[in-house]
Amino acid sequence: MGRMHLFELEDKSWCPRVIRETTTDFLLGIYNVFNIYEPAYEKIVEILDKTGSDTIIDCCSGSGGPIRRLRDHLDKSGKSLVVINLTDKYPNASAFASLQARYPEKIVGHDQSLDASKLPPEMQGMRTFFSSFHHFQPDEAVNILQDAVNNQVPIAIFETTQRHPMDFIRALLSPILILLILPFSRRMTWKKFFFTYLVPVTPWTNCWDYIVSNLRTYSTKEMQGLIKQLHAPGYYFETGKLWSRRARSQVPYLIGYKL
Repeated sequence: MGRMHLFELEDKSWCPRVIRETTTDFLLGIYNVFNIYEPAYEKIVEILDKTGSDTIIDCCSGSGGPIRRLRDHLDKSGKSLVVINLTDKYPNASAFASLQARYPEKIVGHDQSLDASKLPPEMQGMRTFFSSFHHFQPDEAVNILQDAVNNQVPIAIFETTQRHPMDFIRALLSPILILLILPFSRRMTWKKFFFTYLVPVTPWTNCWDYIVSNLRTYSTKEMQGLIKQLHAPGYYFETGKLWSRRARSQVPYLIGYKL
């Protein structure tokens, strides 16, 4: 099955905040419970070691996703001085503030809208994308990669979705899973409770976005096709799939950095 760029509700500017934040909170709960991105953290440490970068610009941060676990892993790996910047086109200010308060001077949340495809030039550092690169059309994806090359900064992209039958089964089960997982995000509000448990709107909007995310996610072959379109002399790129032991699932990835 080829990649299909259908629309995700949370991408739309008119999407109600409660729906967008419930979706990203669900992802946060998933990351807290299953630690899906555990194998990705060591990849990031390796890139930081090779490039000497001391700043991470996390793009499309949502509710913070795996950032807490990444931060803890960096500290345990001797990277306590690395600062993580949280950015998003639709920033979740309260989620950013919570992480910033928990890790003062180690995590910085940016409340202004920041489009990952048009980052300001002063934002220099390793760019990370967790469960978000599939939001971009191929031409936008190429521009994001080329911009990292032009600014001579590392980039690391990780996904948890694929066009695999098991991923679609997980998506179809997500209306049930969200009822169980959402409390683990620790970000429940009365609006989220109402539209999840009393009038169950968000379980089905989340299910739709989950299915579409699977359809949108770039395969490793498609990511290699994006790389071939770049003008990147002196840059190293790698694609592949990591195995998330606890979640029992694969993590497709693309990394790139200047040699």
